[in-house]
Amino acid sequence: MLYTPKKTFDLILSINCHFLAQIKRNCRKLWETIALFTAFCEPISTCEYYQNEQGREVYRRVELYENKATLPKGWNGIERFVKVRRWGIREQKPFHHVAFYALSKPIDSALIVARAIQGHWSVENDLHFVKDVCLGEDETTCQSHNQAALLAYFNNLALNILKSNGYKPCKDTFAKFANKVNELSNLFNFYT
Repeated sequence: MLYTPKKTFDLILSINCHFLAQIKRNCRKLWETIALFTAFCEPISTCEYYQNEQGREVYRRVELYENKATLPKGWNGIERFVKVRRWGIREQKPFHHVAFYALSKPIDSALIVARAIQGHWSVENDLHFVKDVCLGEDETTCQSHNQAALLAYFNNLALNILKSNGYKPCKDTFAKFANKVNELSNLFNFYT
């Protein structure tokens, strides 16, 4: 069963948990409401920081707003809006990007929210990138939910076995073990 973002927010709240979710432009009315509100209101907290790594210079400004806007129908539980501005140099070219987030917990520190957002991106970069790019999960043509679940299960198993054997899951590692049954079975023997 696929959940819409509205239903997902309601489900999260129904089990007494909180959400911090990026609001993308496909949620047009909510995105526009947050963009307009944050353009004309003062944040309750801000933080700025700079990162210089992997040839990228990135400045970030995180602004936290108390939700006092009239939201489109069905968007429940949003206590805070977050506006993240990123700018700098990437691949020797200047860039500027603005993203919006919705937060259900009434946090008053932009620094705490900034750390949570950065924590999400470390998961995205360390796990999802490998699964999407190296293992091609986004390009799969599975015909049923069960096939997709089994593929994800075996991919997760493979990633965990590689990591537990000291290998970094990347294209070079996958190429090293491609069609090499004996080497692969040695990795599995690690668990027996």
